[in-house]
Amino acid sequence: MRDIAALHPRLQTKAALLKEECKKQGISILFSECLRTKAEQDALYAQGRTAPGNIVTNAKGSTYSSQHQWGIAIDFYINMDVDGDGDKKDDAFNNSTGLFEQVGAIAKSVGLGWGGDWTSIKDRPHLYLPDWGSTASKLKQQYITPERFMQTWGDGKVTVDAIQEINKVSPSGYERTQFIMDVQAATGSKVDGKAGSETIRNTITVSASRNRKHPVVVPLQKRLNALGHDCGKVDGIAGPKFTVAVNSYQKNALGYRNLDGEVTAGKKMWKSLLGMV
Repeated sequence: MRDIAALHPRLQTKAALLKEECKKQGISILFSECLRTKAEQDALYAQGRTAPGNIVTNAKGSTYSSQHQWGIAIDFYINMDVDGDGDKKDDAFNNSTGLFEQVGAIAKSVGLGWGGDWTSIKDRPHLYLPDWGSTASKLKQQYITPERFMQTWGDGKVTVDAIQEINKVSPSGYERTQFIMDVQAATGSKVDGKAGSETIRNTITVSASRNRKHPVVVPLQKRLNALGHDCGKVDGIAGPKFTVAVNSYQKNALGYRNLDGEVTAGKKMWKSLLGMV
């Protein structure tokens, strides 16, 4: 399954961060395997055993032993013409120049685990949230099934941790899609980078006097900075400079005459920042 929106919210944020950091170093990657069903995992386990192909995993689907089944793992591939023949497709897993090691190092720098560090079966395209170790054992012990684990994803801690990761992205590279994803993560919406009815419904009012330290302040600060409305340091606190930046946006981008220094829940400024108007 290749739906990144089905993954743990914090992994979605880290994956977007990884892609941005790789881009800065001249490496283009795309993502493939995301959440994996029991049937999909069993089919993969059969490869090289009872089905054609090479053995690529030791995890049976019926044992919930794959990190992919728990939504905490994602695989990547190279989106570059590594061998210079004019074709990217034949280089998706070309590691002749050590690109997978480079991406693995970048992944670890943003807080992800890398399958290339494993010893039994090295899985260089594999990345995962390392909070529960390098296997699914702790998750199995604590939650029994992936479904029970996924029920905890909206408990608030995930969204706060996800937003903290945003600080590692430079404002100059902070595009609208990433902003939308970060707002969605901070407000408990489905994280898919597409602003719809749920996204705008879950927005909150932010100002120097209301929700001034809410996790959504960070993406607001970064987006306003990226658009040229100076919030100053991205510190997650809506202070005087935040008010000035909001007023600047209201005046210059929205044409407001009465400036209030507030990003009001569900209203025009939120819709404008999210690209809905």
